[in-house]
Amino acid sequence: MPLYNVTDYDGWCFSAFCTETCGIVKHFAPCSTAVTSSPTSPTTVPKLNCLNTYPPRKNGESWRSGNCSTNTCVNGSIIVTKTQCKPTKTPVCVNGYSPVKVYDDSGCCFQEECRCLCSGWGDPHYITFDGTYYPFQGNCSYVLVKEIYPKYNFSVIIQNYYCDAPDHLSCPQSLTVYYKSYEIMMTQKDINGIFKNLVYINNKQIFPAYKNSDFSITDNGIDTLLYIPDINAWVSFRGLMFSIDLPYSKFFNNTEGQCGTCDNNRTDDCLLPNGTVISSCPKMANHWKVHDNETCPPPVNPTPPPHPPVCNRTICELLKSKVFEKCHKVIPYEPYYEGCSFDVCHMPVPIGCSTLQMYASLCAAAGICVDWRNQTHGVCAYKCQAPKVYEPCGPLVEPTCNLRYNKMFFSSKNEYSIIRNMFGEGCYCPPGSTLMSPKSDVCMKSCDVCMLPNGQWKEAGSVWTIGCDTCECLNNTLTIDCEPMECPYQPPLHCNQEGQVLVTEEVDCCPKAKCACNSSLCSPKNFTCDVGFTKEIIMGPCCPIYFCVPMGVCVFNNTPYQPGDSVPEGPCVDCVCGASTVDPNTKLHVIECTPKVCDLHCSEGYEYQDVAGQCCGRCVQASCIVHLPSQTVHIVQPGTVWAAPNDPCIKYECAKIGNQFITTEYIKICPFFNPASCIPGTVKTGADGCCPTCVQKCNVTTNSTYLVSNGCRSSNQVILTTCKGSCDTSSVYSLQSRTMEYTCSCCQEITTTEKQVEMTCPDGSTFTYTYLNIEQCGCVQNECPAKAAGSSSILKKP
Repeated sequence: MPLYNVTDYDGWCFSAFCTETCGIVKHFAPCSTAVTSSPTSPTTVPKLNCLNTYPPRKNGESWRSGNCSTNTCVNGSIIVTKTQCKPTKTPVCVNGYSPVKVYDDSGCCFQEECRCLCSGWGDPHYITFDGTYYPFQGNCSYVLVKEIYPKYNFSVIIQNYYCDAPDHLSCPQSLTVYYKSYEIMMTQKDINGIFKNLVYINNKQIFPAYKNSDFSITDNGIDTLLYIPDINAWVSFRGLMFSIDLPYSKFFNNTEGQCGTCDNNRTDDCLLPNGTVISSCPKMANHWKVHDNETCPPPVNPTPPPHPPVCNRTICELLKSKVFEKCHKVIPYEPYYEGCSFDVCHMPVPIGCSTLQMYASLCAAAGICVDWRNQTHGVCAYKCQAPKVYEPCGPLVEPTCNLRYNKMFFSSKNEYSIIRNMFGEGCYCPPGSTLMSPKSDVCMKSCDVCMLPNGQWKEAGSVWTIGCDTCECLNNTLTIDCEPMECPYQPPLHCNQEGQVLVTEEVDCCPKAKCACNSSLCSPKNFTCDVGFTKEIIMGPCCPIYFCVPMGVCVFNNTPYQPGDSVPEGPCVDCVCGASTVDPNTKLHVIECTPKVCDLHCSEGYEYQDVAGQCCGRCVQASCIVHLPSQTVHIVQPGTVWAAPNDPCIKYECAKIGNQFITTEYIKICPFFNPASCIPGTVKTGADGCCPTCVQKCNVTTNSTYLVSNGCRSSNQVILTTCKGSCDTSSVYSLQSRTMEYTCSCCQEITTTEKQVEMTCPDGSTFTYTYLNIEQCGCVQNECPAKAAGSSSILKKP
């Protein structure tokens, strides 16, 4: 806008004008004047420059203005010509998305082209750049998109995980974008039940909003959005879902991976790494596994049930409803409805929300913000980490108290300015508050704060202590003013106790005098206590104090005795240490004594004997003492043997060896006795009264032994039998013959058998030997031997 244009009398022109940025530009130069020629010469009119512009323009010079027009300086005047654009042609996009306008470098003319938008969500569902929908349950790292012919060094890798292990359904876990020399990873972390977005650039965590000369990253608490202006690429990640939006003009026919080929042709979407196109995109997807992760198991294709499950698709019907009606013309909802139906039938109900969230985010990216969560009756409610609250249509970059940050994203006009006009759902500070910084979750009612070097902040007017300084956040300048602390007055201190010294130390940044202890200044003490007293020590202010305390005992002959203990004062008195009486002078317990009474009674087997030099004698053993099982005691004199009357098989012998009385117990063990083998009437007790005896009947007896014959011996022991026992023998006087008549019988074999045994000779030869075995014995009548005349005659007178 011209301000003035004047000349002086010396032929100089002066001009000034206001620029588009409201700056005043002044210009002066010799004025162009007409040349007066002679009547015979023609008149020449000079061309004028455009001096009223900034910068000044020469005649014939053209330049572009900011309103899609071209300005030309023509003889001092500016001629404005509108930019002429070629007619546009609206393409038919097979993915169903509305075409987008792509402006040329002038920003005035545009052409329409299809969007190359790839998205994934849920378990997961995939939609390729050209709109092909397919499910894929792979638990690995895969290539979503990469350039066939490297041009921008751009690629995207997805890491899936089994989010519902029993059904082998997978979900996106992280998204890694490679661009130029950058590795940008977007993921989430569960913090106290709330998933928080995390972003790493070259393995270093950053906190959005963030931008550098190559890209910007924003995060509204739900979506993490990467924008690369040079290639006009948008990549978003929000936990269970992702989207990749690439310009058709830059990536046409130059993409491959699980997102397919960006060429507005669905027939080649299922492209394998070797260039082969197959008909199944789920099979194609597994071929794009990242090579350095070969340990991943192959994807599991869920077997569809024979009958489709009956599912509640109410939440999916919202996609068809008026809630999203404005978005239907821009983003086709059909593949998202199909994916939502699959999710609610195979996974917990809330996962259906991910499909709606995916669709709503694409609508927001197209400039259509939808408040859809309130229509789910709490099923898809989003919980933000306090103090932030959910907003369905908030800015991608939230203003903060950081002015430099705000200027970078909101004030300056650059290639990232498009972000400030974009909106979407997210977690924001409540109305009336401002986010402290992009790195914090603190919402401030006022941004009047002072920032500390450690990243913390103080409210304006607050006072605090740092080290030994008192600091204040000044209200008028919002700067920090620190002054050394003032120390209070301290009165003089005197240290006059033993071992004390005066020292000065720093307390709360101020010097403070105090009395400290130095043990080397304590006087040495060799302190001992008499018997019956114990040494106790208490600490004085610095040095120990010693004193003796009675132990509550009696003392005799320099020996302490506890109350109740016997005290050996003399042989004829019984003394004990008293329990209650204390000598007021010595502070010791008094010894109590009584004359000793001798006990003259001794136990059985003992006798009382006097002891020289003692008041009382003692009981000395005089015989052996036998304790019987009947709880009675019997005395056995030395050198005698005593048999128990009730058990004649046990005898006790008493012997005195030196001063010891030793009792020896003898127990007689009777051999086995069978009364049935005795002749009746012959059973009696032996002479010692212990074991029974009798006259045995004639019986077979056995004995095991080896048989020996001619130097040869039986290989094994054999049982030899004999007849043994008593038989009747009598002498009877006969009146008729007037002589003694004898009857004799002998115990001998009645029945025998022959048995054989193998005999072994010293030369190793063997033979069979036969011997008799007695089976039965009995008394056999024999002739009595003749008795010598007169030897057994008994004469008896009639």
